[in-house]
Amino acid sequence: MTDFGLGYSVDFVGEGEWDIAMSGKKKDFYNQLCEKHNDVSYNRRVRVYFYDQGLNPRCFRDFVNLEVWSSADWDAEHPAGTSLNDLARFSSNTPWPYIQSGYTQKYHEQLNGEYYPVDKLISELTPDDMTLLPRGGFYFRFVTRPAQPGKHTLFVRLTADDGKVFEASCDVEFQ
Repeated sequence: MTDFGLGYSVDFVGEGEWDIAMSGKKKDFYNQLCEKHNDVSYNRRVRVYFYDQGLNPRCFRDFVNLEVWSSADWDAEHPAGTSLNDLARFSSNTPWPYIQSGYTQKYHEQLNGEYYPVDKLISELTPDDMTLLPRGGFYFRFVTRPAQPGKHTLFVRLTADDGKVFEASCDVEFQ
């Protein structure tokens, strides 16, 4: 997790790359990803799962839950250890609505129009918003500062659709 003041970047560390040109177990895994996302009838090259010359690679894990909290009191309504999801905006993008539409409904007709922006409070996120996120991760930013200056350890927990849990933290000194 990278600290940008009130905004934080959560980066995914890749576990491999898969594409249509591979063979053996890697090709089998790629096909499983395509079937999982019903991404099997597209008639041109798609940049979805960690491939195609590094353009818009996607994380192969889909997430169903994101939680953010602090080790210190944020304000009277958010004591230490309670969710800050209603105080943090999530920013990323996903091709998932485009794939679900049968490749017919782009966000816009310009380059990369198949990638829909996701910009909403974490408390408003759905699993669809966290499907096929960029391999580079996502960004979140707080909409308010803590009521009192001081040191916070910020925690992030992501739960994948297979139940695997990922956690990260960083220490921040708020002024």
